[in-house]
Amino acid sequence: MGFMRFEEENMRTFTKMLLTAVLPAVLLVCVLPQQAIPQSRANFWFLNNTGKILNNLFVSPHSQNSWGADVLGRATLPDGMGTLIVFPPAWRGVCHEDFKLVFSDGTAEQYTQGIDVCQLHALQFDATTVEGF
Repeated sequence: MGFMRFEEENMRTFTKMLLTAVLPAVLLVCVLPQQAIPQSRANFWFLNNTGKILNNLFVSPHSQNSWGADVLGRATLPDGMGTLIVFPPAWRGVCHEDFKLVFSDGTAEQYTQGIDVCQLHALQFDATTVEGF
């Protein structure tokens, strides 16, 4: 009888501790970071359906007047393939982007209309058009 009472008392103490300390701490950890630091949804999939091999891909904020570094680096992107474009933390909250594509045949296409990449998950570049979804 004494053992049952001891176990019951431990269970009440554990439940009380869980509800008053652990659960609020877990909720705090899960909720606060989302409110304190706005998350950028600017990362997206880039799909090359241009019919050409892409040698260089430049992405810059629409508000800038110059192209940054080639996001492909030394890689190329064959027709029909895609890659994930991940933006640096400094670009957090920058959603409207411009693109310059340079192909293996030396031709280039520029898309300078400030595409809102925060509202989509992928951009598909065709021969002369771009579509987001």
